[in-house]
Amino acid sequence: MTDDVKKHVKSKATWTRLIYLILYAIIFRVASIVLFAITIIQFLKALLTGSPFDRIQSFGGALAEYNKQLVAYLSYQSDEKPFPVGPWPPETPPATGNDTSDDVIIVAEETSDKPKPSEDANNDKGPNNA
Repeated sequence: MTDDVKKHVKSKATWTRLIYLILYAIIFRVASIVLFAITIIQFLKALLTGSPFDRIQSFGGALAEYNKQLVAYLSYQSDEKPFPVGPWPPETPPATGNDTSDDVIIVAEETSDKPKPSEDANNDKGPNNA
């Protein structure tokens, strides 16, 4: 083995990261089960009443952000440790029916100060000359 590999194998940070990886992999599996339960509850509520629970919907947004943080840490994309070591992501309020994303924006065309060319291309004298 090279000296570089020996250094990484003996590094306390490498083995500590392994412990966190195992912990967060287990948490990710539990979060998947919670997400499945939320999905069933929200579907049944929407089926019976026409709308999901608002509080569970905002918790679902925080859970989605948490899962994103977990995946980033597990895939070595981030060194920032998610909850329970780091903070829980903030809950985002659910989207309301007043969303204006479907609004149409009309942009006026720019007018040109140039006169339109006359139909008679041979007539260069202008419109008032007869």
